[in-house]
Amino acid sequence: MGKTTLCFHSKLKLRTFVFQFIPVMQIRLILSFACVLVSSFAMSQNGFTYRQQYYTFSKPTRIDVASNTQTDFDPKLVLVKPAAPAPQSDTRLKKQQLDDLRAKHVLKPRTTSFQKTEAPEPTLLTNFNGNITQGTPNDNDIAVSKGGKIISVVNTNLNFFSDSIRVSSRSLAAFANALGSLNRTFDPRVIYDPKSDRFIVVFLQGSTSADTRIIVGFSDTNDPIGTWNFYQIPGNITGDSSWSDYPIISISDEDLFITVNRVRDNTPWQSGFITSYIWQVSKASGYAGDSLRTQLYDQITYNNRSIWSVCPVKGGSTTYGPNMWFLSQRPSDLQNDTVFLHEITNTLASGNATLKQTVLRTNKAYGLQPNAIQPNGKKLQTNDARVLSACYENGYIHYVGNTIDTANFAPAVYYGVIGGVWGNNPQIEGKIISYDTMDIGYPSIAYMGGGSGDNSMLITFSHVSPLQFPGTSAVYVDRFGNVSNPVLVKAGEGSIALLGDSLDRWGDYTGNQTQYAETGICWINGSYGTANGQNRTWIAKLKSNDPLLQTEQLNQVKTAATIYPNPAQNYITLEIEATQSSWVLFSITDVNGKLVAPLLRDRLKAGKSAFSFQTDALPTGNYYLTITENDQLIQNKPFVVVR
Repeated sequence: MGKTTLCFHSKLKLRTFVFQFIPVMQIRLILSFACVLVSSFAMSQNGFTYRQQYYTFSKPTRIDVASNTQTDFDPKLVLVKPAAPAPQSDTRLKKQQLDDLRAKHVLKPRTTSFQKTEAPEPTLLTNFNGNITQGTPNDNDIAVSKGGKIISVVNTNLNFFSDSIRVSSRSLAAFANALGSLNRTFDPRVIYDPKSDRFIVVFLQGSTSADTRIIVGFSDTNDPIGTWNFYQIPGNITGDSSWSDYPIISISDEDLFITVNRVRDNTPWQSGFITSYIWQVSKASGYAGDSLRTQLYDQITYNNRSIWSVCPVKGGSTTYGPNMWFLSQRPSDLQNDTVFLHEITNTLASGNATLKQTVLRTNKAYGLQPNAIQPNGKKLQTNDARVLSACYENGYIHYVGNTIDTANFAPAVYYGVIGGVWGNNPQIEGKIISYDTMDIGYPSIAYMGGGSGDNSMLITFSHVSPLQFPGTSAVYVDRFGNVSNPVLVKAGEGSIALLGDSLDRWGDYTGNQTQYAETGICWINGSYGTANGQNRTWIAKLKSNDPLLQTEQLNQVKTAATIYPNPAQNYITLEIEATQSSWVLFSITDVNGKLVAPLLRDRLKAGKSAFSFQTDALPTGNYYLTITENDQLIQNKPFVVVR
């Protein structure tokens, strides 16, 4: 049985343990697996604390998926009749109280109609059955290449499609079986890199401190039925009785980011949570099959309380960088308005990346939600109010998570937007998406816009009600923040009844990705209940019907500008006339083109606008006020400051 490599750092002593894994199939290359701790130091900032450590893992095990002919039984063991319950955690007690209060709450009549909204509903295009088998919960994620190659993952397997045609399927254990015995694989995540045209898969092995690992695979090409480079990152870096749970992944232009929660052995995650980790991983070394360079941020606290479940922010129309944003909340609170904005400030290769953190207060509180109700009377677990999915586009972060709608005391979806993330004063607004007709939860969000200035999004989520079997729906959010009526992506065929208990597993997350080769297109994968009580995956392609998308001019904005007073002593005003709306960045540069200060990233609307700023902080000299759109220069006006 394979064992993980563990690294411990104590009193300036470096201890490295190396184990060889026994291959169970023919592979092209097997090299030893080692871990080296480079350095470790602690940081503190405005009530936040965290520790930063560097690790390097040796060259990977290379696995050719197409040549893997080993019989794949994909065995599963599900406890259908739970043992006597352990003492309830604080979160479980709160959930029970919410369920009891909901039972006493007078619900509005449940209908199947919706009021018309301003945003147009998306059109359901291709849709088909996804992964053939899975366990519980049904954890869905999806990645789609520009060429139409699809990887759909759930617990505990992945399926490969070419458009809607299933090409192959593998259990997670068989997918990476050359790593040794993978007897407890779960929580898979997958992402497509549009700039490198490759896939990355991450999943966990082991739910005890003895064998907890983070399995990371990088595809060699854009064909997922080919060779992959597989690495193993220790799930326990402290040497105590804890393991890594619930990964979320994202990529910047240069790096892969993996967040996990550290949980105590033999303890439910609600009461066993210790802290959250952020792994920053070099994409280049993973794609090349070199030693994997990483940096770990852990022991993240605010006012001596651990930050719980950190969600990385994916790119919208493409990846971004060199920094990466993350979001977290107080997910087990009955009501809270605190949102933590985390930022890793540079690439791993730069050698000077740090973790910057800001506390935001949203205008609309989120909160722990009651469990959902099925037609068979059994409930579905809704977990907590953590941030589940987020993406960045045009200077804004859009995010979603579970919450409660206190108006009807039902599980709902929280949708938040954070603006000004490039500056020192980010602003946040939130709203609750909820329906009298159904309980909803486990949302994911992806970009569905048409280019510069268009922040349209697609949100997909699971739905259920006493009148509707568990299924998957989606809503379109237009560039003005209007939310469409829900589109029924997949109707359930029966209640989920896998566990011999009144509370069943609904799923921990859903998948959602923009189609990078097509404007206004998203792919999703979500779950639905089958007639025999199982939980299955449905894959769908959706298209935006926004009339503004069809007329969107994606070419660069044309402008005419006048700057005054010039020379200036205290302030400068720029009058600018644009032929179309666009998101632009105003900056000050010197005569050599070197950046002096970024000023504002905002939407420049069609028509005549005035932009002003103070010059008191500038010494006497010659400068340029530059305006860029998508890193392309559209205005460069000279001005002089005199004292």
